[in-house]
Amino acid sequence: MALLGIGLRGCVIVSLISINTRLLADGRELAIPVAALLSAVWWVNARTASHHQQSVQGMIAYASGAACGTALGLWVGGL
Repeated sequence: MALLGIGLRGCVIVSLISINTRLLADGRELAIPVAALLSAVWWVNARTASHHQQSVQGMIAYASGAACGTALGLWVGGL
């Protein structure tokens, strides 16, 4: 269950980064609240990540989530 949470955090963070990058490139003001949300999620992730032992499994879970987040961010950003 912990690995699922790590993967989901990677997915959410990278999705928000991808979406915000697109919004910024398009000059859309929606980038401002998305950046605030991204910062909040990033802060929670940093606090949580510091409490977990580093492991190869955690790295793979986070990287897989980040890959899914990139795909999701590209899809949402293209809407």
